[in-house]
Amino acid sequence: MTNPELPHIICHMMSTIDGKISGGDGVDIMSDEFFGLYTETEDMLPPHTAWMCGRVTMQMFASSQTLPLPVLSRQIEVTDHIAQHEEKLYMFGIDTKGKLRWDKNSIKLSNVNNPLHLVIVVTKSTPKEYLQYLQDKNISYLVAGDESIDFPRLFSSIKEKMEVETLLLEGGGLLNGSVMAADMVDEISLLMTPKVANRGIAQSLFERKIEEPLDVTNYELIDVKKMAKGCVWLQYMKALQ
Repeated sequence: MTNPELPHIICHMMSTIDGKISGGDGVDIMSDEFFGLYTETEDMLPPHTAWMCGRVTMQMFASSQTLPLPVLSRQIEVTDHIAQHEEKLYMFGIDTKGKLRWDKNSIKLSNVNNPLHLVIVVTKSTPKEYLQYLQDKNISYLVAGDESIDFPRLFSSIKEKMEVETLLLEGGGLLNGSVMAADMVDEISLLMTPKVANRGIAQSLFERKIEEPLDVTNYELIDVKKMAKGCVWLQYMKALQ
């Protein structure tokens, strides 16, 4: 059962039969052919008010400009910043290095009627120039750790400050793997496409870079549906300990 102090987290992804979500080296194996089915299954998930993606995924929403950050012109406290906004939906993007630039403080998804307020996840080591930039753009950010992301702290802030009850995790493999390692993925919703990547460098649904002991997380199958175009939709719930 989900911790009442944390949002319920559903990892919603699309993969090949061999569990790959990208081909590696920038090769796209998840073509637009299946995107409609992906959003269709997303719309059938329990009601949710937030999405979370990694930096690479967030690039598709970011500005095409890569301007240098303005010089720091005021004192910036490294604390959470909640910008003024009217949106009730949220997109949480990971960008601890301050790489992405933004044209506005909201994001529009093709299958969601209302815009999502943009919230950037940073750490105490994120350049203060970037925090100043986000403030000037009226973009919220949450400070979630020192050098790396403290996921329990992050999701606790998301629940407390944004009142998010259910969040869709749609990261790259590294983000998904980090949340899995923190034992915080409550459900897995997987649209499996009729493809096989058969490539070692292709990124998997869950990835970990660091060497660590094997820690298997068990899930129970709660539903399976045959979809169009040879796809299968699998839904899993974390098994009770």
